[in-house]
Amino acid sequence: MATICKGICVRFKAKGYEGKHRYVKGQKRCPVCSEFLSYAGTRCPCCSVKLRVTPRGNKARKEIQIKRNCVWY
Repeated sequence: MATICKGICVRFKAKGYEGKHRYVKGQKRCPVCSEFLSYAGTRCPCCSVKLRVTPRGNKARKEIQIKRNCVWY
């Protein structure tokens, strides 16, 4: 069964950010809804898909891991 956006995630939409990356401020992205959320849970409240907490790009991902002190070798 395909997951679709039901529009509930609009209530948790992130307002904005300062700096280089949204993920440093704790914002999470839903791949189905294509929205950045300020939400404490691990799954989207709208479509129940797991939220992304790191960027997909290799360079940006490494920068985030260094800032979080969890560099993986």
